[in-house]
This record gives sequence, structure tokens and C-alpha cells, in this order.
Amino acid sequence: MVSNFLVTSSVNAVPPVATYSLTTSHKKNETEAEAINIGNLDQEASIISISDKGTATTSPVSTQFTAEAGVVSLSESFSSFVDKAYTSFQLTDSSGTVIADSGGTTAQQAAYEEWVAGTLQVAAGTYTATATPNTSVITSEPLTVGATEQQGTSLEVKSSLTGSDTNEYYKFSLSGNNIKLNFNASNDSNSARVLLLDKNGNVVADSDGNTYQKSNYAALTSGTGLTATSGDYTVEVTYAPNADTTQNLNYTMNLYSGSSYAVVYNNTVKAQPYDNSAAGSVTAASNAELYTTSAYNEITTSASAAVNIGWMQQDKSMLDVYSELTSADNADYYSFVFEQGDNLKLGFNSSTTPDVSGLRVQLMNSTGTEVIADNEGTEAQQEAYKELTTSSGIQASTGTYVVKISYAAGATKSDTPYEFGIYSGSTYAAEYKTTASAETYANALLLGQVSGTSASTGIAAYLTALSNGDTTDSLSQALQSVV
Repeated sequence: MVSNFLVTSSVNAVPPVATYSLTTSHKKNETEAEAINIGNLDQEASIISISDKGTATTSPVSTQFTAEAGVVSLSESFSSFVDKAYTSFQLTDSSGTVIADSGGTTAQQAAYEEWVAGTLQVAAGTYTATATPNTSVITSEPLTVGATEQQGTSLEVKSSLTGSDTNEYYKFSLSGNNIKLNFNASNDSNSARVLLLDKNGNVVADSDGNTYQKSNYAALTSGTGLTATSGDYTVEVTYAPNADTTQNLNYTMNLYSGSSYAVVYNNTVKAQPYDNSAAGSVTAASNAELYTTSAYNEITTSASAAVNIGWMQQDKSMLDVYSELTSADNADYYSFVFEQGDNLKLGFNSSTTPDVSGLRVQLMNSTGTEVIADNEGTEAQQEAYKELTTSSGIQASTGTYVVKISYAAGATKSDTPYEFGIYSGSTYAAEYKTTASAETYANALLLGQVSGTSASTGIAAYLTALSNGDTTDSLSQALQSVV
């Protein structure tokens, strides 16, 4: 697919041209329902026509019209009046405020001159143009306010496709009988696929579709344009089949209807930066809910006694865990049930865990007897861990899994906070967050998790330390050496 400049050469800008700019951003994993509104594509834009053709009248004549944000003018036929002194003209908005008046205040008269010249700028809304005959002047000249004339609009878009933003949508409303599209990718147009969808989501034209859709796309990108009925449409821009989605694809596109335009809507839309991580590939639904719970990591735990962090379903829920490793609590286990889906992803929160080099992370089966992925395991386990932490994740069956977090080999066993998420799919509507406190040796003893002569030795050491005036956590220190 290549840029077709026959389209741009088939339309002319009619001066004075008004340009309006919009800067916004795409959403990650954007859907058609979240399409960005880039304006009205008018084969003609509102210009009020007042002519001397019709039945003579001595009463004011008015017409109401709807304008997009842009310029509004009296048409050239206004100059065909024998004498403009016979008629006064007024433009009012929907609230009745006078915007322009040929016989009004200085400001209103200045606005009237802009109205005549076609440079009066108005906001989107409903307006009324009124022509009032001067009955003190005897004339047989007829006076009518005619139908709305039109000039076209141009919709311009500048954006990029990225690996985190592979489908982008733009919606517009057509007032005309044809659509013309000029699409250009700065690096490789053949890496892009462009579709035109109707208001029901049906494909009207597709650069990589079936024969009929390709034929319509060829018409869409021609100087003649694609014949279309007025209504709502959506343009979808995505990567072409087999294109490298890890490479950013910058592009611009222009939409026209008819052969001229006087108003340009310039849309600059920022793309989501590429993020190949597990967390970067998942987006919360707009109505996602957060559920929180607290837990306790025991220092003498194992996979069989892992903290239960919940249940997960693909594209429906995700699990988040916040805790820390300490010199006392140097290995944590978490279990979860994968109820529905075919892939698992694990990613650390970069804000709360900026450096994961001191952590060893293992994904195990429910009993901990099989290590599925391990960043310090065998070559196969390390490769599985790399897949687990990417946007695609690893293939997984439903069932119970255990995640073990411990110190990496050679890491200093100091207090190390961490937070990770477990995902499946590309979105979720429920987040289950577990905050797990790290246990101390003193708490382990008080809870009866430490027994035998070693504990007695630790208590004796603790009492001795207290008698010597040591106010540090000497009990934990003593127990750490004997448990």
C-alpha cells in the first residue's frame, strides 16, 4: 500500500482557510468504541446563502443552520443585491445573542464585515441568519434567505503505531456523497493496514481485505473517491499482516469529500510508547474495581503453606502482591488459581520495585515440586521466565500455581520491598491486591512456630541482652542464629 497523492491533487483549498488543531492521546489496547473523534467530514461547510431570487417580502426572513467550529460567511450571491441599503442582516446564536449585525454596535458591524468576507469564526452550534427589508425604501426587489451553501472540510491526522498501540481508531461524520483518503507512512506504508468501517462496524474498505474491500480501498484512495452515504464512519489503522509490530510506524492521513475545502481539522494524536513487558501489555477496563486484602508471610513457610492471593480469569481479573524480603523472611510463597484462560504473565511494578536484580523469581506447580519458570534456573526455565515477563506470556493450563520470591544468589539480604502482578490476556475488570507483611523471628516464636532447645537458647540470649541494656531487636537476632 503506497501513498496516493492523486487524492490531494483532486481537492483545492478555498481561501481563506481556517485551521483548528487538536492534540490528544491514544489509549493502550484501544477499541473501536474508544475511537477518537476527528471532526465532521463535510463535502461542504456551512455558508449562509442570501439571494434576490424569490417572492418579494417586507417582513424579516430568517434561516436556522448548524455549524461546525469554523468559518461562516454570507455567500457571494449577497453582492447581487441592487442596493445593500435596502436590507439589514443579523447573525444570532442559539441563546439569541447577536454576533454580527450590519446596523449594530461597532463590534457587531465589524463581525458583520467578517461574515460577508467569509472570515467570521464561530464555535460549533446552532445559528440563525436574518435579513430584514428596509420598509422606508420603496423597492420591488424580492428578498429571500435561501438554502445553506457549503464548502468542504479536511480532516488531518498525525500519529504512530507501536507495539503497545497496534490498533488505532478515528471516527468522523460524513456530510456528502464521497470520501477520499490519502494515507502516508513515513518509513514504510506497506507495513500499515487501513480499514474504513461503517457505523455498525462493517468493513467498507480494507487495504488488505478481500477483493471487494480492496477494490473499495482503491476507490477511496483515488482522485474520484469512494461513493458513500452521509453518516458516521470509523478509520482503523493497524499493522499489516506479518509486519514487525516491535517497530514504530509513523503515519499521516487526510480525509476529504468533494473537490474543495475551507476548514482544516488538524489532529495530532500521541501513541502509547512501546512496552514489551507483561504489565505494559495489559490495560484496566474503564470500570475496573480494586479489592484489597492483607496477609502474613511466615518465615518457616513452604509451597504447601503459600499465601492464597486469589483466583484469576483471562481478560477479567489480575492479581497484585506487595511485600518485602528481610534477613528473617528471605523466601515468600504465593498460590493462586488460574480458572480460565490460556496464558500467564508476570511483571514487577517499576515504581515500587525499580531493581529486580536482587530477586529470584520462580513459577511452580501447586506443590512446588515442578519449577515451570525461574530466572536463575536451568536454561529452559530461564527462557520460560523471559516469556512469562513479556507481553505474550507463556502458554498455561488452568489449575493452581505457586510463585516463590527469594533473594538472588549473592544478593545482600537487606530489607527489599517488591510488588508484582500476575495477568492473563490484555485487559481486566477486577484487581485483587494482597499486601503481605514480613514476619520477624520474635513473632515466629510468639506464634509457636519455633520450638525445641534452640528456641530456649534464643530466649536466654534475648534476656541476657536485655540485662546488658541492649534495646535493639536482640530476640530476632538471637533466634536468627538458632532457628
